[in-house]
Amino acid sequence: MRKSYLHILLFIVALPILLKAQIPGNSLSFVKKRYSFPHLISHFDKQLQTYNYGEKFNYGKQFNKLFLGLNQTFISTLINSTHKSVRDNFFLSLLGEYDFYKNLSAGANTNYYVYSDDKQLAINNSSIFNTSAFIKYHPLKNLSITPFAGISRNEQIGITDTGPLYGGEALINNFNFNEFNLFSAFKFQNEDISPRKNSIVNMKINLNKSFQNYFSNQLFGLYSEQRKDFYFDTDSLTMGEFQIEKNIQSRTESKYSIVDRLNFVSLIPGMSLNIEGSIDWRKIDRETRYVSLSNISTSSFDTEIEEFKMNFFTSLKYVSSRYYGIIRANFSEREEKHRAKNIKGVNEIIFEKRDEQEKRKNNTGKQITISGEGSYYLTRNNRISFSLFHRKLTYDTPSELNFDDRDELLSMFSINYFSRLSPYFNLFTTLQGSINKTVYIFKERSANNNTLRVIKLLGESNLHLKYLSSKNSAEISANYTVYDFEDLNPNLKSFSYRMLNFRDSTTANLFGNVYLKFLGYIKFSEQGDFLWNKFANNPFRYLDERYVEPALEYKFRYFTFAFGLRYFSLYTYLFDDNNIKYIHTTYTSTAPLTIITCSISNNLLLHIRGWYEFINTESNKKHELANLIVRLKWNI
Repeated sequence: MRKSYLHILLFIVALPILLKAQIPGNSLSFVKKRYSFPHLISHFDKQLQTYNYGEKFNYGKQFNKLFLGLNQTFISTLINSTHKSVRDNFFLSLLGEYDFYKNLSAGANTNYYVYSDDKQLAINNSSIFNTSAFIKYHPLKNLSITPFAGISRNEQIGITDTGPLYGGEALINNFNFNEFNLFSAFKFQNEDISPRKNSIVNMKINLNKSFQNYFSNQLFGLYSEQRKDFYFDTDSLTMGEFQIEKNIQSRTESKYSIVDRLNFVSLIPGMSLNIEGSIDWRKIDRETRYVSLSNISTSSFDTEIEEFKMNFFTSLKYVSSRYYGIIRANFSEREEKHRAKNIKGVNEIIFEKRDEQEKRKNNTGKQITISGEGSYYLTRNNRISFSLFHRKLTYDTPSELNFDDRDELLSMFSINYFSRLSPYFNLFTTLQGSINKTVYIFKERSANNNTLRVIKLLGESNLHLKYLSSKNSAEISANYTVYDFEDLNPNLKSFSYRMLNFRDSTTANLFGNVYLKFLGYIKFSEQGDFLWNKFANNPFRYLDERYVEPALEYKFRYFTFAFGLRYFSLYTYLFDDNNIKYIHTTYTSTAPLTIITCSISNNLLLHIRGWYEFINTESNKKHELANLIVRLKWNI
């Protein structure tokens, strides 16, 4: 047993030494759990001039000693407007593994990723193909070590690079010793596709320990470093000097994180205390491979970003048969530093100018949050609940040329009442409100100082009978944004937004498997100039929005067929000098609607929804538009 502990100890100690290389990244590639829960999900949407298609397939199966797994994702978006736009993402992963012995297996893994975008971007077409062979060794029951090697083919903006791919993975899963539970994952990957190089190092450690039934501690650690090399266009002088077609920029991101969570169960029944603290460091380093000293400008210098975050969180919870309550407090602090990287032998004045540009981005932020929520059962069928939230944010910028320094105060509350008036009828009412105050410290930005006040009242009812179910709601809300110095600046105007909304969703069983369904809403909203001191409103825009969808539905075994009508209208009104509104724009859409659903238990779900619109506008121009939504989910 001592040898087992020694193996684990040596492995943990050796990991930080192995880390001195590169990136975060990706999850472990050779773990069978990536292919768990076989399923197929597919969807197609066509609304207005946008077409979206997506597909995700995951399958894994053990055939005696052989395991085969497949993971595939495809997402495509087509915008058929004046300028047609197409964007595609495709990912495919294949895993094969054969168990030679109980603690030794071998296999191969292949990954293929393609990104394509017809927009003229710096990187609008790229693909990555890699395949590798691996050996998986289990020196201990809960420990697996997987070295691998293969080849990678990486294409970017028309340039293809090929080179060796190698690395290793290790996993410690639920290893118990001295009442400690350890989970640790490590990944190292190098991709030498000269002249570029990509690399990943990622390590996670999660250590848990429970002390009797009153106290538990969880320690989490993360180290990751990732390097990616990108091609980009460069100027003619650099191309001629270094005899290159494209320049290369390396982006290296490294991160360290430590989190400690303490959970206490009080001797007072129902009371528990949680305390959590975390520290994060992050660094992003950008480095350009070829820089011509004969054409130096401020954009020639590379940059570094360093970020430090500290967070402290605590919560106190109490639960009893009639009451639930929790109080939370959180303090966080963040510091971000930007700097330019000097180039030996260049003009110091140009460097200092670029360095000053970067220093303007430096900032620090502090945030304090206090919140709480509770729920109390007045009777068995009546419950009242509430929630409170208050946050203070302080944002500072050390540079004298940056005037974004500001303080923000946000306070929110919610009071809810739930009543079960009968076994068939429930009533829910809520009152919500918030105040958000933003104050810029310096006069250069203080014109933006404002206070946003929001108040909302919502009532909702649910009726469930044998042949009838209905859900109805009514909501009224008002938003008021008031600027502090609008009297001094004629370009600043406080404004209000008020809204009234009614919604209804009703289903009636007419006979047998035939149902009548109705879905609809009516929304009225108004925008206007607002005077907070007089609490007076001068409206300038009014919207009348209505939606109705009645449908007749028939159910036959696993299938549901629905045929109905879809009607939508939006009327926009403006106000004249006498505050009398008049129609400005109109939009109406009427469409026959068809819905087909196939549901076989929880394993297969197919949903098809289509409608053909006849559209009218204020210009009396009529046009037609087809819309289709297809969803497929198959748990294999």
